[in-house]
Amino acid sequence: MQVSLREVTKDNINPVLRLKVHKSQEQFVANNAWSIAQGTYSELAWLRAIYADDAPIGFVMLELNPAKEEYWVWRFMIDAQHQGNGYGRKALQLIVEFVRNTTVAKELLLSYVPADGSAGPFYEKLGFTETGKVEEGENIMKLEL
Repeated sequence: MQVSLREVTKDNINPVLRLKVHKSQEQFVANNAWSIAQGTYSELAWLRAIYADDAPIGFVMLELNPAKEEYWVWRFMIDAQHQGNGYGRKALQLIVEFVRNTTVAKELLLSYVPADGSAGPFYEKLGFTETGKVEEGENIMKLEL
């Protein structure tokens, strides 16, 4: 399957809003409705649906701040029915490629809740490293670009 990042629009917002993580993961990431509402009112937010071929399977929201050399993955989720198929890995690779090619960022940052079942090990496998910083109870990781 071909993984791609597509703009969230009036044509795909309903399927994106229906995407959900496993119940055991709900403590780790805000739901897509909340994220889209926040992102809509932020000048720095970049919202994209994650697609496998022509089916929306996930959501990502980045902070793109050209005044900084670090960018943030604010939200990242893959629907429960589509986890374990490599889509998250491919989507995150596309995100890193996008940031490398379109910005002056030197780091891509993200955070995760340090608890059993969190995404920390997943991010580490993709090259992110712990910074030792904690914000609002979440560990900060970075990827050098």
